[in-house]
Amino acid sequence: MRRYGGITVKLLLAFFAVLLISFAITMFVSDRFVRTQLRDRNDQMEARQLDVTAALVRSAYREQWSRAQLTSALQMSGGPNRTIVILNSAGEVVLQSGNPNAGGTVELDSQALKETLAARDKRWRPGDASGEGKIRIAAGPVGGELTWNAQTILVVSQAFQQDFNVFSGLFRNIMITMLVVSTIMVLIVSRGMTARLRRMTQAARDIAKGKFDIRLPDRHRDEIGELAASLNHMSAELGSLDRMRREFSANVSHDLRSPLTSIGGFVEAMLDGAVPPDKEMHYLGLVREQTQRMNRLVNDLLDVARMEAGQLEISPVPYNLSSWIRGLLARMSPDAGRRGIKLELIGDAEDLWVEADPDRIDQVLANLALNAIQFSPNGRTVQVEAVRDGDRARISVRDRGVGIPGGELDKIWQRFYKSDKARSARTGSGLGLAIVQFVLEKHGTAASVDSAEGVGTVFTFSLPLAEQPSNPPYSAREGV
Repeated sequence: MRRYGGITVKLLLAFFAVLLISFAITMFVSDRFVRTQLRDRNDQMEARQLDVTAALVRSAYREQWSRAQLTSALQMSGGPNRTIVILNSAGEVVLQSGNPNAGGTVELDSQALKETLAARDKRWRPGDASGEGKIRIAAGPVGGELTWNAQTILVVSQAFQQDFNVFSGLFRNIMITMLVVSTIMVLIVSRGMTARLRRMTQAARDIAKGKFDIRLPDRHRDEIGELAASLNHMSAELGSLDRMRREFSANVSHDLRSPLTSIGGFVEAMLDGAVPPDKEMHYLGLVREQTQRMNRLVNDLLDVARMEAGQLEISPVPYNLSSWIRGLLARMSPDAGRRGIKLELIGDAEDLWVEADPDRIDQVLANLALNAIQFSPNGRTVQVEAVRDGDRARISVRDRGVGIPGGELDKIWQRFYKSDKARSARTGSGLGLAIVQFVLEKHGTAASVDSAEGVGTVFTFSLPLAEQPSNPPYSAREGV
């Protein structure tokens, strides 16, 4: 389909406009300059021609040359494109000699001739001998005796106009050649650019349809090459995100189905009387554990939905961070204790008060602690450290678990991302760390991670310290 409003047409029009303006300016300046230079050169040549012709006429009178000899001498000295006319005192033509190679003599306009002869300075008189503005005329005295029939010499020249016509023709040919060559070059370049852009347009449409394996050539180191590289990167990232979404859907389906199946089985067994009375509390505990697991997953999904909608807000207030951490570890200790994992709070002895949203920071610490518990072998210790660091509180969650491969450290903050070790350990939604980073960004800070495979992982972030208020708005929540 032809696109008359496309980039190729626009480039051509812009190029033609610039080129024509440039040629117009160049032609105007060159015309003035060349005209001046040619006029000066012809003035000098015609002045010399007058002197030479006058000398020849005087010699012809003194040495009694014949008319044929004088005509021949004048033809030889006249040069191309010049006619020599000798006039008597009455202004009548005595002799006219033109160069045969220049087309012979020219017809003189009588009015132009009278105006030239009437000028005060007959030594040099530019004029128009033909009445068409194409012929210059120079007049000068012979300088001989008054009794001689020859008294005035006219040099009628077409050299200026012909030289200028040569220049104009050359300039015109150069302009046409440059226009043709430049048009071809612009067409080639613009078509190459538009072809690359059309490929990118089609690639963008394919990506919009879910074809994330699109790859564009990006060998050109220009803006379009950078755009192609950006599209390739976007396609790869969308493909990775799409794979993670599919894996997430599968994992969520499994995470919801498994506890529901377990809960259904336990309840059905209890209703059928297949569970001994002394085991009912044990089975109810398992039902509670599966329910809590489902509740965490649903809460994560709701938080992600709020994040994407921009509805996850925080309400910072001064509160006792150390007390909240102790309460959090107390709540998580029973689950960790089943695997022999010990939860430990270390750091400053005095309580730290911070300015933050208690519920959201509690969510951050809970996600980090759950990750530490999941990735820790049985019998290890998970440490939560809270220390004063200048005007901020630095909080770290450390485990002695499997660690995270170095190539995956930048990916763990992505939504739905789970490393292979995460899959081989306990099932998770892949949303916890993304929620952690989002909540901390809302607080004007961010989490960092340091990990070594087989050694363990430590997540660290900081919060601004606050003065302890006289009436704390939040309780310690220890043991809740």
